[in-house]
Amino acid sequence: MRLSARTIARILSSLAEGREVLQAKAAAFFGMDVPAAPSETLARAIATHWPGERLMFTTSGSTGEPRSCVREMLWLVQEACFLAGLFEGGKRVVSLVPAHHIYGFLFAALLPELLDAPVLDLKATSLTSLAGILEPGDIVLGFPLLWKKCGEIALQYPEGVTGVTSTGPCRPEIIRAALAGGLSRMAEIHGATETGGLGHRFHHAEPYRLMDHWAVSPGKTQLLRVHPHGGPAVPFLLPDELRWEGERLYRPTGRKDKAVQIGGVNVYPERVRRVLMEHPLVKDAAVRLMRPQEGDRLKAYVVPVESVIPSGSVIRDLRAYLAGALSPPEIPRSFTLGAALPKSALGKDADWSISS
Repeated sequence: MRLSARTIARILSSLAEGREVLQAKAAAFFGMDVPAAPSETLARAIATHWPGERLMFTTSGSTGEPRSCVREMLWLVQEACFLAGLFEGGKRVVSLVPAHHIYGFLFAALLPELLDAPVLDLKATSLTSLAGILEPGDIVLGFPLLWKKCGEIALQYPEGVTGVTSTGPCRPEIIRAALAGGLSRMAEIHGATETGGLGHRFHHAEPYRLMDHWAVSPGKTQLLRVHPHGGPAVPFLLPDELRWEGERLYRPTGRKDKAVQIGGVNVYPERVRRVLMEHPLVKDAAVRLMRPQEGDRLKAYVVPVESVIPSGSVIRDLRAYLAGALSPPEIPRSFTLGAALPKSALGKDADWSISS
């Protein structure tokens, strides 16, 4: 049996009515003993009446092709219950993100039900009009590139508005610009489609704090998902390299899959390099993310097979070739040609300036 949207709304909406009312409704609706907590009530109800209920989300794989990622409703609701406590008091959820991705589903579908808050879907609204729409108490859902664009137009926020950013690292200067525009606070959510949210923080200089439904394995090589109604914990591999600063505090130091964020999309520089290397004019190549002062796209350093070929001709050929082989976010914005790839004094791969 599939869990209908109406049934989800009926169960979730009851969570906002208080623990006692919820317990009474749960007992009457499901004919079950009343457990200890609202989140456990919902988790046990789903597990009992809709065993294995799952939703499918899409993500970017190592080839750049979208791939499916199936998540159990049990875990999604568990995380949404935690988020409801984290954002308690929110008056409205203003979504600038798609709800068919896990971040949007958790924050723009489940969270509003738990907060008993209306949702404004403003994905199609121009950013310049946001200032006239936002109200005190709003929770605004965005991602790094969107927050960057809000800063570029110097968007001003009413008092008491909370921002949320996820899908990739958000540079400190982007967050500072939002706070300077009046944003009350910015919540950074760290996680992955495969795991859901892992940690959160409300100040960009602080480490992330592990969400309550996660525990750390001995040796901190895995995370353990605490089961909502007492089942065995489920191990998950860490999607990122983490530097721990205590039992539950950490900082991400890099993605294990080496992906970078370009416009909210996972892009893999090594895959772009492999495609470049297949072109007959390319002898060697390096691809990496631009420095913050250079931009927010990829850049490529190319060693041509024939150094006598005019650089403009090589770059035009490469752009035309990549346009048919890669998605727009994967195509480097800048190309630099040289006789050899940049190396450090120790012979390691080095960065380069796109002005060189």
